[in-house]
Amino acid sequence: ILPEDEFRSLTRARSARREVDALDALNVSDQRLADRLLQRRQESGLTQKDLARRAGIRVETLNRIEKGRTTPDFKTIRKLVNAIRRLEATG
Repeated sequence: ILPEDEFRSLTRARSARREVDALDALNVSDQRLADRLLQRRQESGLTQKDLARRAGIRVETLNRIEKGRTTPDFKTIRKLVNAIRRLEATG
């Protein structure tokens, strides 16, 4: 969904920023991640239920991620990326 280095840079708060700026940056990156995940899922022709099952996560978790209501940990993002890539590889 996002390259690992881009994800890490988006979620890392910079010490030079004020706390409010860091929170705003995280909110923007959360929404970017949510938008990109939704786009990739739809391009792959998967429902939330299908992708959640393939990734081994709960549908409710995927729904919250896509709506930008929660920030997934890296392990969850990796599961989602791998599930989409496996599907794309099998065509």
